[in-house]
This record gives sequence, C-alpha cells and structure tokens, in this order.
Amino acid sequence: MPNIPRTIMTGLTITSVGAALSACTVPAESESAAAGDGRVPVAHASSLPGLAGETTTSDVTQLEELGVHVGDSVLIDAPDDGVDRYLEVAEDGSVDFTGVGRTDTTMMAFKPAELPPEEAETDNRVVIAPPFWNEGLGAGSCVADVAPGQLQLATCAPGAVEQIWHVLPVGESGQFELHGASTQVHVDNGELVTDGGHPGLSTVESTTRP
Repeated sequence: MPNIPRTIMTGLTITSVGAALSACTVPAESESAAAGDGRVPVAHASSLPGLAGETTTSDVTQLEELGVHVGDSVLIDAPDDGVDRYLEVAEDGSVDFTGVGRTDTTMMAFKPAELPPEEAETDNRVVIAPPFWNEGLGAGSCVADVAPGQLQLATCAPGAVEQIWHVLPVGESGQFELHGASTQVHVDNGELVTDGGHPGLSTVESTTRP
C-alpha cells in the first residue's frame, strides 16, 4: 500500500462516551477512503445507522472555554504519559497512539456530534474527523470505537454510536478524558490501553501546513 503523501502540522487530545443509541456493527470488509490518492482504507460503514429527521447538535461551549480545541486541526496527546506519542491513523485504518510527529496521519479535529433530540445528555459530545480524510466531497471518515481498546477509521455516519465521543473535562487545565461506546481511552507508554496508564488527554493546536 502506498505511503500517505504530504505532511501537516496538527495537535489534539480527547475522551469518549457512548451515546444511548441503537447497537450496530462495522463490517470487516474495507473500501478506499479516496480511490487512487494514497489514503488508507477505511472500514465500510454502510450498516452504521445514521439519524433520520431532526437532530440536536451537541453543545461544546464548556470544552472551548476550558481550552479544548473544537473544529481546529490538532494533535491528541497524553501529556502525563512521558512519551511524545499522538493519536494516529495507521496504514490499515486502525487508530492508536503511535504518532511521533505532526503529519497528515496524526492531525485530528473534534466536531460537535449530531444526536437525537430526545437524548438526555448531549453536552460535550464530539466526533473525531481527521482533516486529511475529510478534504473532499462525500461523508468523509471518522474515528470509530468498534471494540474495547480498538479504534478504526470508518465512513462518517451522523448519530452512529461508535463514532460519538464524550469529552469529559478534568479540572480547568484543558485536560480531558475521552469516553467512547466501548472504550475509555487510557495511554500507557505510548500505547492505547483500556485500564491503567493515563486517562488524561489534551489537544495541541496546529495551524501551520509545511
């Protein structure tokens, strides 16, 4: 598989919590995120149920006030881990804390999630949409929490439970925990783990493209 071209400056950190939506699965087969452009394959997400009709956009005001960057290109880091590793999309579409620099594969972006209007808890819910996989037309690609400790790039589907992350602020320092449908993200020595390690994450803003 060809290497991913270009490098980009970015920075970010996150936490996830599953929204109370209907259960769904990501099939094993893959499709190209953008045919012929060197981007990694992403999980085929046609079975992920989106939301039909009226939706509510999550209120992320608190995150912005605490310094968690929403809508910007960022690196997602675990500042207390002691290892400079960032959330990164691998060549097989898996997502882990393997990034060591500011590149297309480590650049992430939080975007307010779309939720059903009857959802009781809607604040601070986001999707993680790597900018490099969301530059063209179409649905784009988002980070999905497909199993405990297993993150995968998938075609964005508004309202898909696996793609909704709860960013839970930790104090007022800008750190947060990231809770998904199956995974509360912890980082241990530069690796994503489901227990132990360091749950505190942060976003590192990057606006420079070399």
